[in-house]
Amino acid sequence: MASAVNALVIAALLVLVPGLVFAALPSPPFDFSLSPAAVTEGAPVTIRIAAVRAPAAGAPEVYDLYLALARTEEASFLTEDGAWSPSPVPYARAVAVSAPPIVRPWPRAWPSGEHAFALLVVPVSADPLARTGWRYRPVIRWLDVEPRASGDASPDSATIAILVVAALGAIATVWWIVLRSRRAAG
Repeated sequence: MASAVNALVIAALLVLVPGLVFAALPSPPFDFSLSPAAVTEGAPVTIRIAAVRAPAAGAPEVYDLYLALARTEEASFLTEDGAWSPSPVPYARAVAVSAPPIVRPWPRAWPSGEHAFALLVVPVSADPLARTGWRYRPVIRWLDVEPRASGDASPDSATIAILVVAALGAIATVWWIVLRSRRAAG
């Protein structure tokens, strides 16, 4: 019985201690914002990342910055061009705390839902998934992406191209039939 209790205590410590350690991490030298905080799916969002303070003594002056979805079971990292990647891809690489703010548009916000974005600030080339190596706690910002209403959907360029080709094919077919019937009659 005592060994089962000891095992339970050890398991609880393994679960609780990392959470307490991460909560004790200092805030990073960078912060970020998403503007606007609520959009319709497919609308643009402006992402701004800027240094807010100098790093602690002995900390590096240059970092890799990752933007990740914080509430998903699988890793999802936003790339510099606005695509999602299942593997860690820096949103900005080797950014110095003295660098000017990074302001980039995310051209098409998706998927729909209420999302917690996490800014992960890690030393250059460090693995952002290795939480034991984190020096700073993540910065969390929320974005609400509303689904696009079905009546608002405009056809994309591929659909328009197919419709144009089909219309031209129909016109050519009718024209060919008319010319053929005139030749047969005359």
